[in-house]
Amino acid sequence: MRNVLLLTSVMKRGFGVSVVAREVADRMGMTGWTMTIGCLEVDQWCASDDVVLLRPSSEEIFDYCQTNSIEVVVAQTTPYFEVLPALEMWIPTVAFEHGDPTPTMFDHDVVEREEIILNKRKRVYPKVDAVLASSHFLRHDIGWLDAKVVPLGCDHVTDFGTKSLGVSAVESPLRVGTLMRLGSGEGFYKGLDEYLEIVETFWGRPGFEFSIMGRGEEDDRLWWEERGVHCHLNATDDERSTYLSELDVLISPSKWEGFNLPLVEAHASGTVGLAFDTGAHPETTPYVLAHVDDAVFLLEEWQRDRSRLMVASERCYHYSRRKFRWEGTAIELGAHLDEVLTTANWGPWRRSRAMKAWRMLIGRYRIDGVTGISKAIYARGRRLPSRVLAKLRRP
Repeated sequence: MRNVLLLTSVMKRGFGVSVVAREVADRMGMTGWTMTIGCLEVDQWCASDDVVLLRPSSEEIFDYCQTNSIEVVVAQTTPYFEVLPALEMWIPTVAFEHGDPTPTMFDHDVVEREEIILNKRKRVYPKVDAVLASSHFLRHDIGWLDAKVVPLGCDHVTDFGTKSLGVSAVESPLRVGTLMRLGSGEGFYKGLDEYLEIVETFWGRPGFEFSIMGRGEEDDRLWWEERGVHCHLNATDDERSTYLSELDVLISPSKWEGFNLPLVEAHASGTVGLAFDTGAHPETTPYVLAHVDDAVFLLEEWQRDRSRLMVASERCYHYSRRKFRWEGTAIELGAHLDEVLTTANWGPWRRSRAMKAWRMLIGRYRIDGVTGISKAIYARGRRLPSRVLAKLRRP
């Protein structure tokens, strides 16, 4: 078995990148790879023997790789993307992109978001051994057409099967919901206004029940409840899975998505998923909307004729369950890692002592410029006396 290190910002409940890391790591063994996950933060639900805390430091990451016989480093989030160029001369590197929403969709940090995207195009992608993306849309959005597509999976959610058409289903309200980060910070990007417009269209009309689930505060719950929308705050993974399965229709009104895990998770739970014709949505759902009016039409149609809703449910279920499997994600990722090792020129000279100082200087310069070199030399100088003493004590 060969060893690979996957770097991700967080391993915490409620974060899509944490789901990706966990599901892929659990299946890499079938491809001949053992995956360790390095991150900045981990919570009690994601803590595991194969999850370690690693600062976005090229020196710390390289030391960990040497100690644990890591052969390839894969980064899937900032700030680890930015460290990869400094590791270029040490170990093969791969950038696994899930994308960055368009910066102007936010009311804060616009300049910082733009700088992160530009930096990756100029200084990260050209220096790594491979760039992977979780959708075909992302290849174009990140501006790197040589990126290879590795779709994500959805079969981590409980398989409830497709919906059944019983008497109670026909007589009950059409249950419509969405998954969304609550609060104003990401409201425009996540399509808060579009979902609210759909809700208001059905205000006071019998036969429809609207809800929302997401991370947020009590004020967010009160805001939605005042508008007739039942709000579920900070749910567990099991509560999230049950919520998706109990909906009739999930609406994902996002204006940008690099893949959209909640959408395919809903499909895999037997729930119809609707999304606007933006981002990777045409790749992840058979029901793509051009306008809010399309959502209104379909909801009215399915509320009136539940047999059509059952047909749509079955279509979405088989679409995602057959197309998006974590086993396939792991197999494709493993194949790309094999290719990286085969094609990368990592002769013994690259690992020699003579090259170590050079790699350190170039690597630190790429991250922090002259300041980085000064810090690295100072850190090594502080360790020099202890290393000398250790050698003198050896028999």
